[in-house]
Amino acid sequence: MPPQEKRPSDASASSESEPTTMKESCNNHNHNPKHTKSFIHPTTSLPLLIMIDNFAVSLVVPLLYQYYQDAGVASASLRELLSSLFSSSQIVGALVMGALSDSGILTRKHILYMSFLGSALSYSLIVYGGVGGLILSRVIVGAVKQTGTISTSMISTYTTPQERARHMGRLSACSTGAFIIGPSVGAFLYKHVDKRAPAILASILFILNFFLAAMLLPNEKSFKKEQKPNTSSSSSSKNKFASFAQNLKSCFTSKQLSAVVISTLVYHWILRATSYTSMASYYEEMFSIEPHQRGYLASYQSVISFIFQTFFVQSTLHYVGGEYRAACTAACAVAIATVLELGSSLHLFLIVICPIVAVANSTLSLSLRSLLTQIAPKESLGSILAAVDVLQNCASVTVPFYRTLLFRILACTTEEDSNAAMRGDPCPRMWLKLSLLHWIVATIVMSRLLLNQSDKSKSKEV
Repeated sequence: MPPQEKRPSDASASSESEPTTMKESCNNHNHNPKHTKSFIHPTTSLPLLIMIDNFAVSLVVPLLYQYYQDAGVASASLRELLSSLFSSSQIVGALVMGALSDSGILTRKHILYMSFLGSALSYSLIVYGGVGGLILSRVIVGAVKQTGTISTSMISTYTTPQERARHMGRLSACSTGAFIIGPSVGAFLYKHVDKRAPAILASILFILNFFLAAMLLPNEKSFKKEQKPNTSSSSSSKNKFASFAQNLKSCFTSKQLSAVVISTLVYHWILRATSYTSMASYYEEMFSIEPHQRGYLASYQSVISFIFQTFFVQSTLHYVGGEYRAACTAACAVAIATVLELGSSLHLFLIVICPIVAVANSTLSLSLRSLLTQIAPKESLGSILAAVDVLQNCASVTVPFYRTLLFRILACTTEEDSNAAMRGDPCPRMWLKLSLLHWIVATIVMSRLLLNQSDKSKSKEV
């Protein structure tokens, strides 16, 4: 799947103590003559903002590497370096935004402003900035793109525990729906209007989101006034780093939890390391399609994932025998799909391989996330999830360097692929063989970790 530009981390969520309820906020708003601007309840406005934001992202992401080529990125190593810059800036941005939010310098609404305006600038640089603009674009969007985390934090503030899951589900549904429609719209614009049209439209939508957020979301100043005074900045910083270290430590408090955390990191790392969607001409060489048709493929895969997650995930987990076995089976299924892909046609890829990979990745992701929420102590669940997100981002930084090393090894052991659109990209079938090896290793490691814990868990129940 195409790399996504959102890697939420709870580090950027605002840590308001004793948040004002929505009802109280509305009363203060109505009785204070200074507050004359009305707003829509965040449970209604945030899903709209998230849908527009993800639609704008999905217009460009499947075509991102075509934009790299258009800007003059001619080598695979430079392309991978840009990916590493994005992941690195995500980590730094999340920590800086979280510190500014915790200290009261920025409200969550201000962070949303920065996210939307920074994304608009970043996407405009993709088509108008050349290689230098691309580098700056990746750094900016990685640093400021905290939309998912902030919207989740705001929903948590403005809802009760009883209704929170329903509203979180709406946010997720809006995001999924955007990624079903957006790639196809972007592909159509790229082919039939102008190559720059998807990125330009995305920038316009981000600016629109900025104005909508200003008009629809409530002012959070009242919440900041009710916060307890902060301690000194040095003490706050020490507490923050101590808390972060404690979060990481909490991921490995038991063998069962450690197995799930390590499996999650292995899956995330292997998925990124073996991805071929970032290769400039993989689909074109394998199936003789045009570059813009990547957008249609992305929409197709999103539809399959959405249908499976909506209607079949629960029955599948029950049939396979629970999350432990489902995760291992799904990893094995990806390896099998990779074997099939070695000699596949476009029709076989669309009818058989795409559904297998989409369902397997959905099963892996959902099973591991579900196991984390089941095994982690309730009092530290938020800390563990935040730490896992940070670890995943750290792993993402290493992936591009590892891929570049693999490209060089393949270049030394095989003939250079003369049909590759970027210098250094390996032959698609050679890359599939290497990916198969990675997925076999991942399946073995995850099976050893998860099935052992599954057997122990069943023995305890008996």
